[in-house]
Amino acid sequence: MDLTNKIHENFISGIYDEKGFAAILRRERSFGVSPERLKKALESLVKDKKIFFADGKYYAKKLAAKNALEKVKDNAEYIEGVLRTNEKGFGFITVEGGKDYYVAPENMAGAFTGDRVKAVKIYGRGSGDSARIVKVIARGLTSLVGTFFTEGAFSYVRPDEKGYVCDIYIPDGAVGGATTGDKVFTEITDYPKNSCPRGKVVSVIGREYQLDTEETSIIYAHDLYKDFSDETKILAAGLNKEIADNAVIGRLNLENELIFTIDGDTAKDFDDAVSLKTDENGCYELGVHIADVSEYVLQGSAIDKDALSRGTSVYFPDRVIPMLPFDLSNGVCSLSQGVRRLTVSVFCKIDPFGNVVDTRMEKSFIRSRFRLTYREVDEIFAGNEEVAKRFEDAVETLFEMKRLSEILGSRRKEEGYIDLEVKETDVDIKDGKIVLSEHKATAATKLIEQFMITANEAVAAYLYYQELPCVYRIHEKPLKEKTEALKEFVNALGVKFNPRRDECYPKDFSSLLDKVKGKPYGAVVNRIVLRSLQKAKYSTDNEGHFGLASKCYCHFTSPIRRYPDLLVHRALKDALDGKIYEKIDLYADFFASSAARSSERERNAEEAEREVDDLYKAKYLEERIGEEFSGVISGVNGGGAFVEIENGCEGLVPIELFPKGVYEYEKDKFALVGKNFVFAIGKSVKIVVVGVDMAERKAQFAFTDIKSCRAK
Repeated sequence: MDLTNKIHENFISGIYDEKGFAAILRRERSFGVSPERLKKALESLVKDKKIFFADGKYYAKKLAAKNALEKVKDNAEYIEGVLRTNEKGFGFITVEGGKDYYVAPENMAGAFTGDRVKAVKIYGRGSGDSARIVKVIARGLTSLVGTFFTEGAFSYVRPDEKGYVCDIYIPDGAVGGATTGDKVFTEITDYPKNSCPRGKVVSVIGREYQLDTEETSIIYAHDLYKDFSDETKILAAGLNKEIADNAVIGRLNLENELIFTIDGDTAKDFDDAVSLKTDENGCYELGVHIADVSEYVLQGSAIDKDALSRGTSVYFPDRVIPMLPFDLSNGVCSLSQGVRRLTVSVFCKIDPFGNVVDTRMEKSFIRSRFRLTYREVDEIFAGNEEVAKRFEDAVETLFEMKRLSEILGSRRKEEGYIDLEVKETDVDIKDGKIVLSEHKATAATKLIEQFMITANEAVAAYLYYQELPCVYRIHEKPLKEKTEALKEFVNALGVKFNPRRDECYPKDFSSLLDKVKGKPYGAVVNRIVLRSLQKAKYSTDNEGHFGLASKCYCHFTSPIRRYPDLLVHRALKDALDGKIYEKIDLYADFFASSAARSSERERNAEEAEREVDDLYKAKYLEERIGEEFSGVISGVNGGGAFVEIENGCEGLVPIELFPKGVYEYEKDKFALVGKNFVFAIGKSVKIVVVGVDMAERKAQFAFTDIKSCRAK
């Protein structure tokens, strides 16, 4: 029986009736049918009027197709939003305000993940918040990364994006020299009706599963591969590397002050420096001096357009993709030791209890006295005399800074500052090998953190209370359902957590973290608290920062690597120069659109950094199959237990590798419970690395501290 007749019989029997192309393709794929063959079979059946097409689905009867269209017209309540699908074929449309509508595979109407769509709400028993897509307004993905392969005489690219359920058909002449198993960057050229998209291979990245290929694929997938424009390169290269005397006219001269930078060992761009003085009343004058990037990156210039497009610098284990060209970020804007640099300085007078009692801002210029690292500062605090001797002029000030940072930290803690202790892993490459180490906060890192928060709050308050333009860093209160889920989770662990039902406060969460500090499940609770909080973002409306327990906050201290900081610098400098009022209208729309763009690019960068870190962790574990590690159960579900080992890597122990027995997943206890064993979140275990799926960047573990598991 040929394919067309077979498909027709499946419609007559009801198997394919009221199904969309993607749903039919998933079934036929298991029989070796290509998208092109299926498309031709369906088109032939529609042409011969053996089946009928309406509203993105195929019907065995014409009347059913007609009724489907009429039903859509009658249900006049439409929605618009962005579609996100998963590898199982279904998806959700997110509309403005964050509400999601479920879309079944047969209701996609040719839409793909990332598309902006128009849909009609579905009513009826069991429909819930469901919708059927009726129109694709704009395509979300016009290019993607995937693996090239051939099937008979046809060529395809299977997308890395799991939610993109359809392969991309590559016509003859558009394969770009790719061969089966190549990772490629593909441009989508056409969306034929009732068929998979067509595309062309733009470039071959490399062979799949190779570390460099997979990392580059992630960079391409997140639109981070583009170079600076030629105009930007020319402008950046032409900047004066030295700060001339006429460039500092009208600025506060701080060249003879004790000002220095404190950064990581490998840092090359220094955008913040600090100073500190004390008076006879025990008050501190904290100085935070930030590179004046806005002096070189003028609004509307080629450099500015490239910076806005990127939004942020992105950091990977083996490379950095900077927001600004290196001529700026590592050159004229970097507060390098011993050289004159233009800055914007924030001075905060702080009383002995950590209250900021006065602030002032100045356009300035400095000459950093020392380039200190966090490691060196911590060694000075620990009493290392050799290091202290190298920086003897700064030692006394450093200890004063340490005292002030502790005072500021204590005050913020009293106000409800949520000090999460979430294990973070630093992924580095040393001598060609992957090195994983736990990222730990130290006295030196906390010192800089507290000082930068203080400066950011001061600038935000200055602009806010004068009703001047600003891009705020906001962190909204947790959603009620998230708070209730957290409450259920920690109460099951025997920890009391009773936030106010009508409104919760940062103090509720910080108190919870104090209760679980030092407990076996403490790390897991910290992670769940993090997931329950909303994500911080940028906005021109000040809504406060929940996590910092701050009423008014912005990002000002890193203009080399974050675009919102650059915008805040422009507003602050114009305010100091008395020019802000003539630019308020100019700034209003640009700041709002830039805030939205910056939030989007920040999320994109974080996803890319996380995916690359997961890739390196997977490679690290792949090289250690058979090795044993200690860990803690970090999550459970019906399929097994997730274990986080001491270096921050995570893997799944599937239930088939559990000790012999029947296990029930008890959601309220967050545990898999058997007759002889209970595997619950927070339990310490020993595991062996069994295998690694590099394509999925996932590891499989097995327990080794139980005899029967070790035998398996």
